[in-house]
Formats: sequence, structure tokens, C-alpha cells
Amino acid sequence: MCGKTGSVPASDPALAGAAAVALTGLAEAYRPRPITPLMPWRFSHRLVKPYVITARGRQWDDHMVEAARGTATRQLDFDDAMGAVGLGVVVLHLGDDGIYLVVQSWAKDFQSRLSIFSGMEVDDLRPAPIGAAPCVWELEVLSHERASYVHHILSADVDIDAWLDDALDTRPKAKYDGIPSGT
Repeated sequence: MCGKTGSVPASDPALAGAAAVALTGLAEAYRPRPITPLMPWRFSHRLVKPYVITARGRQWDDHMVEAARGTATRQLDFDDAMGAVGLGVVVLHLGDDGIYLVVQSWAKDFQSRLSIFSGMEVDDLRPAPIGAAPCVWELEVLSHERASYVHHILSADVDIDAWLDDALDTRPKAKYDGIPSGT
């Protein structure tokens, strides 16, 4: 028998009380955020797919992207020294409570290296505290990129162009009303 407590099923006593209230609050507060793919960053020995995620009311500019690129490049250089294979993903996330930068490099033996930076301003990004992990919006990008890497690199004939073209874009699309513009 399954009853209800608020909008969270009370079929499991572990999800009763405070846990049910917390889950309901999270569910009510969650909103998808636009994910914008940027043009790939091409280095002499590395290709990077950069993205920007923005919370409601946040906007990014070229200065933010360049500052994030500088921080990411230093991390990617370190990752290269640790055995990266030259393909990576960078996510600049302008959140409600700060700015986050996620840097992922694909490495040998089907591994990846993941580093997270955080700060209040993009010019002040520092390594995130130990134990910090990507949030639900950043994981959306990383999940897509894992599938893209497996499909275009590991399961194919190593199609770098297809991998670069396979970018996640969740920005709202303009609605077409069927009326040609200018009429």
C-alpha cells in the first residue's frame, strides 16, 4: 500500500518526515538551465569542448570565458603530464551562489581526470574543497560527453570531427509562428 506525504510517496519509512520535506523542496526548486556549447578550443596537442551553464538571471561574456580558459588550460597541462590523451571538456557554470569550473580530461586506460574550481568571480577561481563533485546541471554535460566519447572515439573509427560536432545545446529555441518575418 502506498500513501502520500505531501508530493513524496510514503511507501518507504526512510523517506518520511524531514527527508520527504527536503526532497519535495528540491523537486519544487529545480529548473533546467540553458547549456551553451562554445567553439572548440584547439591547441597544438589537445582539443577541448567548452560549455557555459547559466542560472536564471546570470549572463556570461568573452572575458569570463577567457579567464576560465586560462584556469582550465593550466589544469589540462597538468592532466597531460599525468597521461591525458588530448581530448577534454570544460564547463563554466554561473550558478546562483558562485561560479564553478569543471575540467575533465580523457586519459589512458578508459579513465578520466576531473577537477573542479569555484569562486565568487571568474578571476578568483580556486580548487574546490576536497569531496566536491559536479552538480546536476554539470553532470548533464558530463553524461552527454561520456556518451559522445564512447560513440565517436571508443566505438567508432576514432572520428574526432564527429566528436567535436556532437555538442549538447539546451538553450531555448525560438518558436516559429508560421508567419514570415517582415509581413
